[in-house]
Amino acid sequence: MNEILLLEKRILVDESPVVLSYSPDENWEKYFENMCGNWYEKDGYLIGSEPENKGGILLTRESYPYDVMLSFTVKSVLPATRDLNAVFAVEWDHDANYLKRAYISGVNGWYDGKSGIERFPEDELRVLTPSYAYTPGEEIRITTGSVEGHAFLMVNGELIIEMVDNRDSIKGGRVGFSPYSTVLAIKDIEIRKISWQRREQSYIPEF
Repeated sequence: MNEILLLEKRILVDESPVVLSYSPDENWEKYFENMCGNWYEKDGYLIGSEPENKGGILLTRESYPYDVMLSFTVKSVLPATRDLNAVFAVEWDHDANYLKRAYISGVNGWYDGKSGIERFPEDELRVLTPSYAYTPGEEIRITTGSVEGHAFLMVNGELIIEMVDNRDSIKGGRVGFSPYSTVLAIKDIEIRKISWQRREQSYIPEF
């Protein structure tokens, strides 16, 4: 995959520099901070769990002041089956000990097995679809991120959903993962600074 085609945008994957490439090991806390939930490394995976009706959060220690895309391999850890979620453009609320603002992107969530992207706080903006059906326990590759508030979600190289946030879109911040009332296993983590260009799109008459 050397490009991602969005509405009026082309992400140049090969020209987007890698700012983090990480295979989990015993030194994972050098790169990530456990904000809430339970996290540990086992057999080359980061294992994250949150039993309550909320999201566990693991964030990069580094904050990125530019648009990024996050790629990672993930599976639900049976018998847990729910949300396989990522977060980006995160600002943390230390008083509430939870997200202050972020984009949340994931599959098999929102109570009905949907894929989606939302801007947190959760009443801000949300786009959902039932079109992708995740098989619990299956390992998949997720790529997600945003460019100028234009967020996208891909599974195994296929574009599942995109969301255009034309208001005061959020940019920059920390990046991470969020098992929502579930258990996830995550490996092969890559973060890129997005390089992109405009696409001129128009219809040529068909008849």
